[in-house]
Amino acid sequence: MRIWAFPSFYPIDRPGYSFNGIFAHRQYKGLIENGADLKVIFPVAWSPVYPVSLLHPQWKRLTNIGYPKERVYDGIQVYQPRVPNYKPSRIHKKKFPERYIDTIIQFFSDNKIKLRPDRDVFYSQWLPDSALVQIAAHKLGVKSAILSIGDDVVQWPHGNEHNHQLFIKTMNEADLIFSCANYLGREANRVLGKDLPFFAVRWGVDHSFFKPVTESEQEVLKKQYNIPADKLVILNIGTATPRKGWLDLFDALVEVKKVNSNFVIAAVHTGAPLFDFKIETGKRGLTENFIDIGEVNPRDLNKVYNMADIFCLPSHSEGMANVVVEACSSGLPVITTLVGGHSELINDGQNGVLLPPEQPALLAEKLLDLIQDEAKRMRYGRAARHSILHDWGNYAESTKLIYDKLLSLCSNK
Repeated sequence: MRIWAFPSFYPIDRPGYSFNGIFAHRQYKGLIENGADLKVIFPVAWSPVYPVSLLHPQWKRLTNIGYPKERVYDGIQVYQPRVPNYKPSRIHKKKFPERYIDTIIQFFSDNKIKLRPDRDVFYSQWLPDSALVQIAAHKLGVKSAILSIGDDVVQWPHGNEHNHQLFIKTMNEADLIFSCANYLGREANRVLGKDLPFFAVRWGVDHSFFKPVTESEQEVLKKQYNIPADKLVILNIGTATPRKGWLDLFDALVEVKKVNSNFVIAAVHTGAPLFDFKIETGKRGLTENFIDIGEVNPRDLNKVYNMADIFCLPSHSEGMANVVVEACSSGLPVITTLVGGHSELINDGQNGVLLPPEQPALLAEKLLDLIQDEAKRMRYGRAARHSILHDWGNYAESTKLIYDKLLSLCSNK
């Protein structure tokens, strides 16, 4: 079987883009470990060469990233065919979605790749793009498996009537439906008004990479960021948007600081920020308690978790946050919100804390409780690690279901 994986986001070693779709990449690694012949196709919009690229912001951005037509990322072959993208857009006879579909079909023609329904399957994630990949798959005579990951179920279908109808069409015509949490599968069926079969697949984690360290090793890592060993570190990792709960966290820490100021909030984030971290922490009197780490290379991300004492992600919405899984694997006590699939990993009061979103006063209470109770932090952290090792699983284990189902799909002519 050949799996043609179509991620909507994929990492590239450029500032701001190293985490794009890292969850998809790790899942693909798990599929390959299970024996899959997998290649990635990541269509990107065409842009002209410099200096013509300066004439349009999108052209300029794409040129700055510098996507090659093909590359190998962490051992996986990645093809990046160009979608026609002349400006102004009225020059095109077809709209972008049609050009995107044509580009996929043309890729196989240009590379003289003959697809067979008993051997080849398309596997895409993020439903707005899956809708187009699925059309291309069926035009090429192969089957389509789709994966929902969060906002593509929670927000996209509700944006407008066009999105809603495309969501319905995509789900009804999919040959196989996956979701990264049971919650998303149930929510998708609620939107559809019918019970389509779906398979929940967990974001697995490399628990030999994300693992606890000794107290002395933690002190060394804190020192690298000029954090005193006696300061308690609260870590959050996420895109720099209010939806990730950053401002709720800052508001909560204002209240925490009135009782206990011996903490540092460490912020790891990527992409263009939608707010200014220094301004938002400064006006709340948190300047001395804040360290802006920014973007971290995925190869070094384990060190950031190992520096921390508490992981806190107060998101307003999620599918299943990969960082929550990594924090648990690292043996951290986790405070996160009761959104998406978080309750499928976090058992409130056992291996972490779950609370409703957008409630900074309650968040402050929960944070202060963990800050002042080291024994509880240790207990939650050990239980979180145990959950990963004995229930959640690593990438290969979590992708075994995907691999088996895709194999069955190919054998079903």
